[in-house]
Amino acid sequence: MKKFKSTLLPFFCFTSITFGVTMIAQAQASNTSIETQSLRCSALNQIHSTLTDPSPQLGEIMGELAGLFAQIHATQKGRSTKTKINTAELRSKRDELITEMSKGWPANKPAMIREAAVCDTWRAEFFSKLPERPSEKDLLSAMNNISSPPTTIQKTEIDRWTKLTPQAFEAWSRIKSVVKEKK
Repeated sequence: MKKFKSTLLPFFCFTSITFGVTMIAQAQASNTSIETQSLRCSALNQIHSTLTDPSPQLGEIMGELAGLFAQIHATQKGRSTKTKINTAELRSKRDELITEMSKGWPANKPAMIREAAVCDTWRAEFFSKLPERPSEKDLLSAMNNISSPPTTIQKTEIDRWTKLTPQAFEAWSRIKSVVKEKK
């Protein structure tokens, strides 16, 4: 029995250490995917904030969601780096993403439609875990404990964004061209 214990002890120690390192790496990867996707969702919702159809309030709501995802990004990034995220830096990073997404349009159309569906599914999941009238403490807790972005998306969700996303990118490019002309 003593020989049995002594031969298996190094195996169990190695397995425990490997399991612990794997769990830490998975948690870090999860945080990174949350940070990355929340910033991408902020950028994509900012593009969708140009929409006024099917209702004038849609653009306003999308702008608010862009802000929510920016807050999620700042909260998660702040947690992982132990620093407060500068608003100007956050806007700059989001603007870079918007530029990248816009330059790829319309070649990246299927990817942008799918990503819009991912963001909306993730938003719905986030709000489903909050009380009907969340306090600031509830929101902060939810932002700190948000689940990873979804990897599977319902076809109906993708279908919903198939019309809205192209409209948003077209409106965004018109707005940007007007801004360039004024400069």
